[in-house]
Amino acid sequence: MTGGPLSHGNSAKLYCLQLIEDAAARTDGEFRVLDLGCGTGSNTVELLRRRPNVRYVGVEPSRPEAEQARRALPDAEILNQTAYGLRVGPAHVVVSFSVLEHVVDRSRYFEAIRSNLRPDGRVYLNYDSGHFVADADPIERAKTFASHVLARIGSESHYRALVRDREFRTLVADAGLDIVEDKVFNTDIKRLYRLVPEPHRDVFMERWLAFELELNEFGFEYRDELASLFRTRNVILALSAS
Repeated sequence: MTGGPLSHGNSAKLYCLQLIEDAAARTDGEFRVLDLGCGTGSNTVELLRRRPNVRYVGVEPSRPEAEQARRALPDAEILNQTAYGLRVGPAHVVVSFSVLEHVVDRSRYFEAIRSNLRPDGRVYLNYDSGHFVADADPIERAKTFASHVLARIGSESHYRALVRDREFRTLVADAGLDIVEDKVFNTDIKRLYRLVPEPHRDVFMERWLAFELELNEFGFEYRDELASLFRTRNVILALSAS
């Protein structure tokens, strides 16, 4: 892993970023990446540093986070808006990291994914379910309830709701997409990461990812009950062949 990991603290994001970097390295000319819910932009700082051919567009509805992303990624285009109705042109890659569980209108979100994807493009999407299950203490449950109430009156900024497998598969199919890879990440090793001294974190990330990739080779088929063991589901999507 030349230059250290592309990301820290989340094995699913690191896995996706490695695949995106590999694809960008194999592409002559501009490689377009659309990030739906880019937050502060911290996930892609290293990717853009290493791959100057990446043309990055980040979409972030939170104004403070969008401003932080503009500072972190001065050569990127950061749009302060939701993904709903977005049209920015076809991308080689559409990214959605830990966003879907915070989206109210998930059908419109998937429509934006499909509308901005090249015919040969890929979607790297992960969503987190573990904190709805493993960490569902009374305070967390209260936050989730409050977010639903706020969403009903038009405030989506703190929305959070579990993404169930059945709903997810329906969203994918209705958007004209196919699941081409389905993996699980972020076991309790994620908690250990915070305890690792800074000088050792690069190596820890490499070994953490390698271990969880080996776990996936045992053929786990995602179901909602796995959320307490694997906090993150990670899929690669493509336009449906049918």
